[in-house]
Formats: sequence, C-alpha cells, structure tokens
Amino acid sequence: MLAGALLYCAAPLQAADWSISADMRERYQSFNHFNFNAVAGNDSREFGSRIYLKAEGDFGHGLGMFLQPQAVLIRRHSAAGSQYLSQADLLQAYVRYDVGHVSFRLGRQQLVYGDQRLLGHLDWKDVARAFDGIRGTYTAGPVSVDAFAVHPADLVAMTPDAVSPRGSSLVTWEDRTLAGIYGTYGHTPENGVDVYFINWRHGQQATTGKGRNLHTFGARLFGRKHGLDATAEVVFQRGAWESHVSQKASAYAFRAGYTFVFRDTRLGLEYDVSPGDDKTDPAIHKNFVFPFHTNHMHYGEMDFFSWANMRDLRLSLRTQPVAGLTLTVNVHFLALDKARGDWINVAGTGNVFAGAPGYTQTGAGTETDLKLVYSPAAIKGLKLVGLYGQFNPGDAVSERNAGRADIVRFGYLIARYIF
Repeated sequence: MLAGALLYCAAPLQAADWSISADMRERYQSFNHFNFNAVAGNDSREFGSRIYLKAEGDFGHGLGMFLQPQAVLIRRHSAAGSQYLSQADLLQAYVRYDVGHVSFRLGRQQLVYGDQRLLGHLDWKDVARAFDGIRGTYTAGPVSVDAFAVHPADLVAMTPDAVSPRGSSLVTWEDRTLAGIYGTYGHTPENGVDVYFINWRHGQQATTGKGRNLHTFGARLFGRKHGLDATAEVVFQRGAWESHVSQKASAYAFRAGYTFVFRDTRLGLEYDVSPGDDKTDPAIHKNFVFPFHTNHMHYGEMDFFSWANMRDLRLSLRTQPVAGLTLTVNVHFLALDKARGDWINVAGTGNVFAGAPGYTQTGAGTETDLKLVYSPAAIKGLKLVGLYGQFNPGDAVSERNAGRADIVRFGYLIARYIF
C-alpha cells in the first residue's frame, strides 16, 4: 500500500512538462582614474564569463518548479596584481503552487518590483541577487499584491580585488530579514499605481548594520499614452538603529519622455533627489538606506551615486538608427544635496568621500554614458552591447580630493547569447 501511495504521488513528477534554456555572457570592462587622480591611478581591467541554465517544470495541478544553476569566472587585473574568482551554485531554486487567484513561491528566488530602485535582481553583475524564503501573490483583475518574507541569499558575487582575492558576498543572510507587501493597481501593464511597505531588519549578529530595524514605504505612479510616458515615485523611511539613533529619510524620482514614430526615438527628462544628512543631529540618521536596489541603471553607469544625499538631472535620448541597433545617450548632472554629508556610493554602504563640517561644495560633476545595443536578426538570441562613460568632476571632488579632479572613464563590451 505504501509503495502504491508513493507511486501515485510521483506520477505527476514523472509526467512533468519541462522547458530548458541557457544564457551565456562574456563581458570585458575597464576602469580609468576611479579615484579622480591620474597620477596615483587605480586603473583596472576585468573579464567576466557567466552561464545560467534554466529549467522550469510543470507537474500539473498547479504545482511547478524553477531551477537556475549558474557558473561564473571573473579575472581582474590592476596595479595591485591579478585576482581570479570561479564559482558554481544555484541562483534560483523554488517550488511554486498556483490555485485560483493565489500563487506561492518557496525557495531561492529573485524579487523585482517597479523601477528596481528598492528591490531588483542586479543582473548586470556577473552574479545577480537572490533571496531565500517565501512569497505569495494575489491577482484579481487590475489588482496584484505580493507579500514576502525572505533572507538575502549568501552568494559570492562581488568583483575580486587585492583585499578580497576570492571575492566577497553581496550580503550574507546571517541575522538579516526582509519582509514586505508590494501592491499594484492598473487596468493595463503600462498604467497604474504601486504602493508598498518593506521592513528590513539586521539583528545584533549581523556583520554590518547591527541593530537596524527600518521601515520603507511609498508609492509609484506610472503611465503611457500616445507616445508619452511618465513615472513618479515617492518613498519615506522610518525606524531605529542601535544606540537609540532614529531613521528619518525620504527620496523622490520624476521621469517623463516622449517617443516619436521616427526610428522609435525617445527624448526623456528625469530628476532624482534624496535629502542628505548634514550630521548636525547625531540622534537622527537622515540618509536614505536601501533594501536591495539596482541603482546602476538610474544614476549613472559608473556607480558613483545612490539615491541618498543626491540630486540628479538626467537628459536622455534613445533611437534606432538601423534595424536591430539601439543607441542610448544619458547625460547626468549630479550634485550632493548636503555639502557636509557623505557622498554615498552605488550600494549605499560606503562613501566615495566621507562628509565633513568644513565642506561647502555640492557640484559633483557630469556623467555622460553612450551605449549601443545590437541584436542581429540573423542570429536569434544574440545581443551585443558596448558602452563608453565619462565623468567630468565638479568642485565637490576637488574640495574632497586634495585638489585632484581628473576625468574618469569607464567602458565595457558584452556578448550575450540565450538559447
């Protein structure tokens, strides 16, 4: 009888309908004068190879499984020497169950919401971001609501360097939790409103951010009609750190553009701002702190800024000069909101320059990013990407860098094939 029961339960698995694909990527990138000092220099080159395998199985009765193993090889060369990182692990591995208007995902998975200013997959890195836990989704007509309770997955993901030649983890799961609700109301995928609440907690055993208990809540309006598109997002953050320090921060983003029929050309304007912390009140922390964002796509490809103590006016152009080729140009006019505050890097966990009471300059500089993306019709699944970025420093760099404010350059080439 027991054997018969096991066979009955296994029957759906044996009859599973599987779909399998692979995603291969090669990336070369170079960095020049990322410390704004051409004399001292910190130039480097990096080669990254990545392969994802995806297997999705449908067992019927609403039950399914998603598996995404990955393998990565990173080679970095700089004046400090060469470092190599290789690894193979699971980026995603979860079981799903769908019944009526409700679905569940249990296991390692990615969280991607809105414009990814707060929660995203970080797929531009050689190793993307994932979480271990459970997520439930309710969908009915124009309403969709996600609820999740997860730990960040402990994946070795950052570029190796002289200090960490084997690379370092994006973030460890130890004593860290992320829980929240993300809801969307929209009659079409292109028009609606998002509202959300996210709690991010670090216990006393966490390696960084000990005693952190932060609540992030906000809303995002988005719409598209007759070539015009616009997005507005407002987010607030409250909570507490250890030593009785309170969190009080906010951030704002406004974006609009118009797409012409001629060569699918879009002209866009965006303004992003987050009030900074001038450090005059040690009992209140006023810099916005990120859950698990993808800032890279928003505030410049060179990653000098996150959505904290900053102002960014962006002018953008996207067009298709020939079939299969897309040209994008973004110009960022970047500034600090508070001169005395920290200049916070893309991850929001470190400083490009630490703040100080004597600083008066806020002009960070201008970043120009030019990107070409080519998808040849003759080779389905192939995408070629090239980018050149240049950062022209402003007075805030010279003031904080002993008078040095040299131009920074960044570039990469990517070949990606999905089959």
